[in-house]
Amino acid sequence: MKLEGFPLTATNINVLDASAPTLPAFLDVPQTASYLGVHTALVYREIRAGRLQAVKIGAKVLRISREALEQYIKTQTTAYLQEQEGRAS
Repeated sequence: MKLEGFPLTATNINVLDASAPTLPAFLDVPQTASYLGVHTALVYREIRAGRLQAVKIGAKVLRISREALEQYIKTQTTAYLQEQEGRAS
């Protein structure tokens, strides 16, 4: 995976944090999906699978904390990089 010609490796993954916009403390599902560049259905699926932590407020409102989203991104990126390293071996 490349980001504008910049190879994504374990040593330069933190570069993404510097260019990322400041997130609010909590995001709703559409905001999370927009930030990740995915459909809302994927966000709901990741929450149901337990890979993305969410807080349920009331009967229907879900919120994802900034920390939970950052952890999800780090976990998914680490898994992707390990998978790529495994294929290269």
